[in-house]
Amino acid sequence: MTNKFILQGLTVDNHLDEVRDTFQLANIERVIISVAFLNERGFALLVDILKPVADKTTIFAGIRNGITTGQGLLACIDCGCTTYAVDTGSRGVVFHPKIYLAKSATEGRIVLGSANLTMGGLNSNIEAGLKIVCDMADKSDADLVEDLASKIDAIVDEFPQHVLQVKNKQEVLELLKSGRVIDERQVPPPNPGGSSVNRDLDKIPKMELKKKMLTYAPVTTLVDEREPEGTGAAAAGEVAAAEGAKEETPDAPPSKPAIDQLELVWTSNPLTRRPLNIPTAENTNPTGSMYFTKGQTEGIDQRHYFREEVFGDLAWANDAADEKVHLERATGSFRIVIKDVNYGVFDMGLTHDSRTDSATYKQNNSVTQLHWGDVKPMVARDDLLDRTMYLYRDKSKPDQFVLEID
Repeated sequence: MTNKFILQGLTVDNHLDEVRDTFQLANIERVIISVAFLNERGFALLVDILKPVADKTTIFAGIRNGITTGQGLLACIDCGCTTYAVDTGSRGVVFHPKIYLAKSATEGRIVLGSANLTMGGLNSNIEAGLKIVCDMADKSDADLVEDLASKIDAIVDEFPQHVLQVKNKQEVLELLKSGRVIDERQVPPPNPGGSSVNRDLDKIPKMELKKKMLTYAPVTTLVDEREPEGTGAAAAGEVAAAEGAKEETPDAPPSKPAIDQLELVWTSNPLTRRPLNIPTAENTNPTGSMYFTKGQTEGIDQRHYFREEVFGDLAWANDAADEKVHLERATGSFRIVIKDVNYGVFDMGLTHDSRTDSATYKQNNSVTQLHWGDVKPMVARDDLLDRTMYLYRDKSKPDQFVLEID
């Protein structure tokens, strides 16, 4: 038996390389994958090497955890793997074992540790694991492989109500409709772990890890063709909202956003100095505002989308000055969440240039901007560079939004 310790993110080792090596064992007789969390993008990292041995592969993935996705389960099924969803029936009990095993007549390879079948688990998170290579001619090695496989296999018969084989797309959609898996295309709204009224207390930059740069592939759209749009599976992913915004006081810790009616309406590109209003030189005068560009949001016309759809329900009015009458003004309430800390709700101004004959409009550039106002000291910080901004809208309160930077 040989062992290798994997400390992903802090060293050059990662679980993706070790797991892929595990499944490239010659003459594989059996593959077992057991994880708490599974999604399509994570499975896509292994699908090419699992496809040839899919008929020998069994996958166990936890559900009812707010992370495993319907697309992830469907990807396993489409690959040809025997796929089980493990449902403990309780939020307080999580199916959590992370095991990657491949065995042949002569060798067994096992990766045990903290890595889930996601891009973060296999590459971009800080994770720890142990790679074990067993000689099946050695009784103690063979016993370990057989003991692991038999104990995982046994849960199918021992917990028939909780270990559910998922065989097709319709069964995946039923899990999505029941809320036991999530839609991978929908980014969950922030549920901040803490609150603060002082941004100066947190200047920690994003940790730079030793990880591979992986390309994100588009995620499959899960649609139940038998149901009208906006019902069933599509409606199952609607989550989260901000409540009690106006009841907060500047000196009191902000109330936590209530999970109710938030929808993601925009995702930025990696943030640069310009939108964050961080001067590049001492004589640079920051604008105090940020334009809403297309960012990472697919299928939108940035010249119309923000004014007409995202902020369409706000009370817009033209500027009173004759030379600025083409500028429309509005005010919205924005809860500010930065690095999983809730800083409360702020009234922030918006400006939209309504001209359609301007050079900016004709060049398909952004014409809607957000004025930072009192929020500017919070965002004009180097520790937010290269992070991503997310904008969520409260569907039940059209003048309320959540702006998250993480």
